[in-house]
Amino acid sequence: MSLETIRGLMDEKYEVLDHLASGGVGDLYLVRHRHLEEHRVVKVLRGDLAADESTMRRFQQEARIATQIKHPNVAILYDYSRLPDGRYYMVWEHIAGEDLGEVIRDRGRIDPELAIELTIQALRGLDAIHSAGVIHRDISPDNLMLTRDLRGRPRVKIIDLGLVKNLREGEGAELTQAGTFLGKFRYCSPEQASPDEPTLDPRTDLYSLTQVLYEMLTGKPPFESESQHGFVIKRLTEDPIPLRRRSPELSLSGRLEKVVMRGLERRPDDRYPDAPTFIGALSEMVDPTRESGTAEMDPDDEEPRTGTEDDTPAPRDPEPRPGELTKEERLELLEQIDRAASKTRTAKRLHTQADRALREGRFEEARERIVELEETDPRHRHLPSLKERLTENEAIAQRRQKVLQAEQMLEKYLLERQQTLAGLALDTLLDLYPNHPKRSDYEAWVDLLGDEAAQQEQAEKAFDRGRKAIAEGELARAREALDEVETLDLSGRLAGTLLTEIQEAERGREIGARAEEIRDRLGARLEEGDLEGARSELERLEALEIPRVVLDNDRSRLREAELEARYRRAIGDRRWHDAREIAREMGRELPSSERPREMSKEISRLQGEDERSRSVEEGLATFRRYLEDERPREARMALQVLKNLAPNDPRVREAEQEL
Repeated sequence: MSLETIRGLMDEKYEVLDHLASGGVGDLYLVRHRHLEEHRVVKVLRGDLAADESTMRRFQQEARIATQIKHPNVAILYDYSRLPDGRYYMVWEHIAGEDLGEVIRDRGRIDPELAIELTIQALRGLDAIHSAGVIHRDISPDNLMLTRDLRGRPRVKIIDLGLVKNLREGEGAELTQAGTFLGKFRYCSPEQASPDEPTLDPRTDLYSLTQVLYEMLTGKPPFESESQHGFVIKRLTEDPIPLRRRSPELSLSGRLEKVVMRGLERRPDDRYPDAPTFIGALSEMVDPTRESGTAEMDPDDEEPRTGTEDDTPAPRDPEPRPGELTKEERLELLEQIDRAASKTRTAKRLHTQADRALREGRFEEARERIVELEETDPRHRHLPSLKERLTENEAIAQRRQKVLQAEQMLEKYLLERQQTLAGLALDTLLDLYPNHPKRSDYEAWVDLLGDEAAQQEQAEKAFDRGRKAIAEGELARAREALDEVETLDLSGRLAGTLLTEIQEAERGREIGARAEEIRDRLGARLEEGDLEGARSELERLEALEIPRVVLDNDRSRLREAELEARYRRAIGDRRWHDAREIAREMGRELPSSERPREMSKEISRLQGEDERSRSVEEGLATFRRYLEDERPREARMALQVLKNLAPNDPRVREAEQEL
């Protein structure tokens, strides 16, 4: 759906600002709520999928389940409705930040303490999701948004509930055909990738999140592979690489490695049973109080020392005589006396400060001291008079301020010869101060402005006719209007402005003709692919005094052609990373161009086709090696992964016949 189309459909409630992305089932748009002045994200179901029952039910299920989950670490769903053309849409919280995948790709590993904190936050969000009776099934760095709370602290939010499964509705609630893989190969759990199709539970999400934690700590995945197929096979048949062997340059603790490796166990029963248990294990990595007990230990003792038979008991206070206060009562009485004296001193100090602030006109400070005095001693005898003085003095000061502002505005309008505004300012001033000492002078000046206003109005009409003639290219008629303006304009401001605009129009007409010739040659050079010739023409344009926006457009055309040439060379050489960098560079330099998005889609498509082909070749090699080694079970497992990866590839069907 085009940006203009969605704008037309959502114009009444949301202002559509930008198209963010296109996914498997719909498009994402950045919008602004017209009444709440708040940015949000709208997910619109694709029109060609609205008739597909399973996709429609999954879209509705995502919205229904999202409304049941309210947690600061899970994205908030605000609305679910239908557009006038029949397409359904969801309105999600707009999260200002970047996904964790971008952070890891751009910066590599993350500080261990921060990585643990982010994982604990994600686990809290998963606990809320699991408590609602569902599993996410698509936990990955791309679905963990990193933002900041109101205090500037990092916060993780889980997004994209499109693949959630409701565990409370039983097997009949599954909206995906049996045997179809859900999620991402690189982060799926062993049970998700297994051809045996076991029953999934919340522990599959904990496995995927542990992989994310592993990448945050090391900057690398827990398995070494160059293809999606390889990741799946190794996850099913091998143990993950230990943390400290993966990144020996890091000083990661053995306890942390033990926690992470338990989270990556192949068998679900060997992992953490739920998110709170996982949180407890990670919390011990950042809470030093968990490392030691509370009892005092002697270095030579094996047990805490709690006292010995030889310890001498402390002497007891003698019993008080009848009528005397006990020691505790005497101490309490002294404390009460000290508190009362301190309260009296504080109240006296606050009264003195409030009184001084009132006398010196510092009303905000006086209000703060009065509030503090009331909190210290609500019955202070001077409190009522202080409040009354504050109210009276503020009222007088406000009236004086309003009179001063009215005087300033009136004198400003008189100097600027704005008769109507000056009359309104004079009325306001006289309402506040009827006996103003300069009343007669002000009234005479306003009347004088009334006579000048009529003449100035005629000058403004002639000025407008001159500007209109400039806009229509009738410069001779514009000079006739200039003569009339010079006669009528008392300030001379209008005449000077009109003369400047006429001279600029005459100069612009001449420059425009020269620029048009150069621009035509520039366009011809670009069409011919002659980038060097185009640069020469652009330099000639830059030497002319033409509007910057026009020159920027020509620069953009040349820059886009240069980047396009580099991009085509990178695509031809299958240098996908270089091609993606060129697309990002074009996106930064030419933000209004649609071409970077087209490039990204083309790169993803071509790279995906290339990687899928190489993954299939690698998978077939693995499959045939298992056949040669007479390992039919492993061969069947490898074939099932190939079918999930490329179900329509004829080489896969041939391998199936081979098996």
